[in-house]
Amino acid sequence: MTALSPRVAAGASVLLALAYGVVLAVLKWVPRYDSITLVLVLAGIFRLMDGRAGRRPGDDLTRKLALHLVTQILVLSFLVHLWTLGYEGRNAVFGGILPLSDSNGFYDDALRLVHGARFLEQSSKRPLFSTVFAALLKVSGSNLRFALLACAVVGAWAVAFAALEVWKSHGAKSAFVVYLILLFFERRWTGFVQTEHFGLPLGVLGFVLVWRANEHAAEGPSRQRILALTGLFAIALALMARAGAFFVLPALLLWAARRFTRDRKAFARTLAWGVLAMVAAYGVHTAVLRMVGKGVTFSDYPAIVYGLVHREDYTYLGEKHPELVDLQVTERVAASWNIVIDDARAHPGLVVIGLVKSGAGLFTSPFGMFSYVWTNPDDAALEDSAKIRAATESDGILGPFVLWRRTFGTYSLLNACAMGLIGAGFVLGCLYSLYVVFVRERARAELSLLRHAIVGVVVSAPFTPPWITSGQQVQTATLAFVAALPAVALLSGLRARDAAPKPTAPPADASARDHLDKLAYVPPALVAVLFLLAIWLRARPEAVPACPASGRRLLLPFPETVVTVTVARSMHFGDKAIDDLRFSLVYLAKHNRDYARDFTAYLRPGTRYLAAYDACDARTKIIIDDAGHVPALLAPDPPSSSWRAVDATELEASRVLHIQ
Repeated sequence: MTALSPRVAAGASVLLALAYGVVLAVLKWVPRYDSITLVLVLAGIFRLMDGRAGRRPGDDLTRKLALHLVTQILVLSFLVHLWTLGYEGRNAVFGGILPLSDSNGFYDDALRLVHGARFLEQSSKRPLFSTVFAALLKVSGSNLRFALLACAVVGAWAVAFAALEVWKSHGAKSAFVVYLILLFFERRWTGFVQTEHFGLPLGVLGFVLVWRANEHAAEGPSRQRILALTGLFAIALALMARAGAFFVLPALLLWAARRFTRDRKAFARTLAWGVLAMVAAYGVHTAVLRMVGKGVTFSDYPAIVYGLVHREDYTYLGEKHPELVDLQVTERVAASWNIVIDDARAHPGLVVIGLVKSGAGLFTSPFGMFSYVWTNPDDAALEDSAKIRAATESDGILGPFVLWRRTFGTYSLLNACAMGLIGAGFVLGCLYSLYVVFVRERARAELSLLRHAIVGVVVSAPFTPPWITSGQQVQTATLAFVAALPAVALLSGLRARDAAPKPTAPPADASARDHLDKLAYVPPALVAVLFLLAIWLRARPEAVPACPASGRRLLLPFPETVVTVTVARSMHFGDKAIDDLRFSLVYLAKHNRDYARDFTAYLRPGTRYLAAYDACDARTKIIIDDAGHVPALLAPDPPSSSWRAVDATELEASRVLHIQ
């Protein structure tokens, strides 16, 4: 078979991605979390682009552009699927756009900052993302869809960027694994207001920086050390944005000191600079918090530790100690830590058992490494134990599979099997890869980066219980390293490279040898932009009129968030079929019962739901209108103002209003 030219292969790859986008987002023949057709399409794309790329000048650039374009198409198709169908499964979103739970907190805080108020507790835990999200809202006139689109575009860039770096160093097969795991991650969060949108790109940026430093360690070690330390800074920022495997930081610092130094003084200097980089990242986090927030950093961690010790959820601390609820956040955090410490002293055995279970859960829990692949809301088919027993009695051992097929169809069942096999294969691949990099190939200096990074991940695992925080979320900043472990150890042909004759490298360009990789300047530039955004948001807030004394609500509605209940599906972002909304409320009710009850009470064709900012208490509300008030609410009358005084009743969920 004659290989296609790089340009033809790139064009064919883009067409394949477009075809899949139509099948997913327009025709909706496959589910959002499809692991059959998507994987086959991606395998074909990587096979096409691996043909003759790199043999002529410009071929590598063609491949890079094509993979970036393919990724943008795929991620945008995930977004369009959500915005037209109105749900994706278990995440807290209504009508495809209205955020609930944590997403609602981040969205609310971002709008508060846009309108001159400070972050409350939700975003004060992780202020970096909410500051950037607030800037996206402000620059777009508080358009939520624009902000989510921008997050999706950056996330798609990060996925392709990491894969291309691994492709350059270890080939297409290794790049495919990294790409697939990162794309599964991005698919899960596309369209939701979550800190993962900031943590993943920063983590990938740090990953690429240290990866390049490792690959070019012999080409000017001092410059590569700077590159590695800059990558460490980026990863530290990513962990500030989305907390996770913090012990990766000292592990990578030790790697850099050992990899790029030959004497004790240089070793000590590298350690000092690395510590300074980590402190600087924390300083950026703290400075931004002081500018835009008023809470406590990582204020949720005492509840996580308490749940870890007792092998319960993070809500267990509040259930056992309801007196904490009425305390101010600073007092509550201090009191919570006192309770956790006293409990740990009284029951040290529980602490040990909890840490062991949490650490082992990285490999054994369905919420550990397996969750990096498995995201399947259709597993709700197996949640009703009575139905499972009945299915087993009638159909034997295959009863649960029959029940799943009967509930969600044959493709859903096959998709679950494929997803499960990929997830299990990834976990087993990671386990065997540990043997490869730590035992069989322990003498390989170029594998030292993976060894140190994975040690940091594994040592962090006991402190990030997977039954409390999803393993995929915890690994946001370090996911590229975990994906690269089996990709490099099992698929890059390590031994084959040793056997093959080493090609003579062309002499490097003098300018390339003498200058630091320009990518090293990106993390400090991003920090500068972040501070400028925070200053701009604080200095130029949107005007908020005074709340009327009549007791009416003064609302600023956001037209792009309008969800109109219709009878049939359509490709209009604002229209949602009533059957789809009913189906999504089943999932929503599991963790947001008050919201689900409020939404269901008025769910009928013609009802509209939308987000609005309330001037009376500086909070974002979800408005329910079942009497046709929204057109007047959105009409520019007077043209100079979009604020509207309305009569509204607060429903069971404290931030849901019904327009009278």
